[in-house]
Amino acid sequence: MAKIVKRKKGKKSLNILTFSVTLFLFSALLFLASSLFLRSYNNELSSRKQRITSEIAVLETQNDAIEVEISRLVSAERVDEIAANNGMVRNQDAIITITSDSPEDGE
Repeated sequence: MAKIVKRKKGKKSLNILTFSVTLFLFSALLFLASSLFLRSYNNELSSRKQRITSEIAVLETQNDAIEVEISRLVSAERVDEIAANNGMVRNQDAIITITSDSPEDGE
């Protein structure tokens, strides 16, 4: 009598199906985790950008105020007023203007 050998196809296809489902669930979990991480990182970058933009605006305002103050402090009228308060006068005859007529100036 001959022996009949039965092959178990069901168990092999069940192992492949289990592996496929496990791989799919693992991939879905990784996708969810990476999505959450990227969303939180994007929110952090957005808030950092807003904070830096507001700091830039504050610094620009301060720079403008300092430029106005510098312009006020170096004005010729202010220097003349301080000199007059200390008893000094401008001697227009002592002012000498030197100009160069050399060809190096491009004239």
